[in-house]
Amino acid sequence: MNHEGAITARELTGSSWLQTQSEKWNRDFKFLIRQTRVITLLLRHPQVPWYAKAVAACIIGYLFSPIQIIPTFIPIIGQLDDVAVLVLGMKLLGLLTPKSVLTDCECKADLIPPCRSAARVL
Repeated sequence: MNHEGAITARELTGSSWLQTQSEKWNRDFKFLIRQTRVITLLLRHPQVPWYAKAVAACIIGYLFSPIQIIPTFIPIIGQLDDVAVLVLGMKLLGLLTPKSVLTDCECKADLIPPCRSAARVL
């Protein structure tokens, strides 16, 4: 038998696909953590208008609230509504917050180590 054209078990499992997906999920997770850091920094910044702070507080409150539109324990869909709230909230904050303040908070969010910012949130 000629095995040159046969698909190997490794190709079927897609180890390169799995690695690519893992890297994508890792990158997306880091992006979500960064966005959450930006929101918490905006909440503390003195030049952010009160209505933008109210939007930021609602975003953080929704993400950590046990009461949600779609419960988080439902696989995939439960996490997608959290991502949608975060992304739409950041777009709204981008419109409501002065650009210089938003840029400042984004730069600060890049400088904060992940474990240090998690301790601040808790």
